[in-house]
Amino acid sequence: ETQGQVLARTGHDAGEVLDVDVESGHIYVLRSLSDDPAISGMKDLHKIGFSTTSVEQRIKNASKSPTYLMAPVTVLADYRLYNTRASWLEHLLHRVFAEVRLDLTQIDRKGRDYDPSEWFVVPLETINQAVAMIMSGEIIDHEYDRAQQRLVKRG
Repeated sequence: ETQGQVLARTGHDAGEVLDVDVESGHIYVLRSLSDDPAISGMKDLHKIGFSTTSVEQRIKNASKSPTYLMAPVTVLADYRLYNTRASWLEHLLHRVFAEVRLDLTQIDRKGRDYDPSEWFVVPLETINQAVAMIMSGEIIDHEYDRAQQRLVKRG
């Protein structure tokens, strides 16, 4: 079942301010349904992305797109964002988990190499925790510990 949550950011800096209660997009977490053993055998492989339209709309042609590893996907989390730029939040999440980004080259249907850059090997609950910490501002004091697979206070 998809975890859904509505997130509104209260502490604004200039440039992030939008009108009250403007739905500004979705941050989603996906799991690949690929039957490629290189992908299906990978525990905690998740795509973290953002969309300004509905997530269903965004993923409907997943199996034809190297962005989605040429396979259908299932939605594990869909955060509806208000008063926050989804692209900003996605960028921060990608930075937090940069060292566990999937390093994989896919060949697309035209035979071109394609590096899908939004896939990370990180547990879902840790992604959810990072989203909450970004929204509260606590993320500033934390970093991702790859060995423990969780966010830890910066030493």
